[in-house]
Amino acid sequence: MLKAELQKALEQVKPGLANKELIEQSTSFAFMGDKVVTYNDEISISHPIEGMELTGAVKAEELYQLISKLQQEDFEMQINEGELVIQSGKAKAGLTLESKIVLPLADLSSIGEWKPLPSDITEAMKFVLPAASSDMSKPIFTCIHIRGDGMVEATDNLRVTRFKTKGACSDSCLIPASVAQVLAKYPIIEIAEGTGWNHFRTREGTVFSCRIFEGVFPDVDASGIMDVKGETLELPKGLSDILDRARVFAKRDFALDSEVLISIRDKKIIVKGQSEYGWFEEEANIRYNNAPITFYIHPDFLKEMLSATTACVVGESSIKFTGENWEHVIWLKGGE
Repeated sequence: MLKAELQKALEQVKPGLANKELIEQSTSFAFMGDKVVTYNDEISISHPIEGMELTGAVKAEELYQLISKLQQEDFEMQINEGELVIQSGKAKAGLTLESKIVLPLADLSSIGEWKPLPSDITEAMKFVLPAASSDMSKPIFTCIHIRGDGMVEATDNLRVTRFKTKGACSDSCLIPASVAQVLAKYPIIEIAEGTGWNHFRTREGTVFSCRIFEGVFPDVDASGIMDVKGETLELPKGLSDILDRARVFAKRDFALDSEVLISIRDKKIIVKGQSEYGWFEEEANIRYNNAPITFYIHPDFLKEMLSATTACVVGESSIKFTGENWEHVIWLKGGE
């Protein structure tokens, strides 16, 4: 067995491990013949390992640390009296092997037909994620919505972001933002429906499974929210550098919750960042002298939008940014 091959497989499935073993073997790598699987009740990830013939569960932290620290590329594995024995050169180690897989994987075995996803689906998920909420009192807003027509959207009821992918999706689905944040790191190309789960697959055969979220996402098209009419405002070119400085004080425990306050009044744009450790404020000149406007936005997200366009439309109660295949609307707070 080659170290690089096994280490790569373990790294692919690590995000499916639980932090605490509330479910038996959820902090272990489960080897099932020629693949390795992880499961934490929210997501499950599997990855094929060519030539592997092993069945059993091994504690993930110990196995991963051992494999990553082996000095030689080749190593041997064998089972000996309930242990997985690994030998590489003069080094030898034994890890407890639970021969029976007890993870609740039965629901994952029901996978429907694999259908193609748009080539830019992960780009779309990453783009809309900052608009999703982390407030579980309104669970529908904590999800991103992948529509059958290829539109990917998210909203926290204060802002909405949409990204039109290059193709259609087979069906609509809701994915919790916390899961989508992990899923977006995988180069997925296909989707399949299962019993209570959605399954996504990469070209290399990694299968990422997540529980289906039941609910109805707000009909953004019917609401007219995206139809913002008003003055076109040109944001200053130096705003991106200001955001870099402000984001130091915009950090939150949940990365997607980071935000800065933008205020525009009296031909000035003011950026404020505040955290429990300090605050930051900087202003710049801007060609705007109408009614004051104020809104919160994720600093990295605004930087990404500014790389595509520095223009936005200011309406009566919202502000809109538009790109080639995306649009973002924020409800205004009014003057402060």
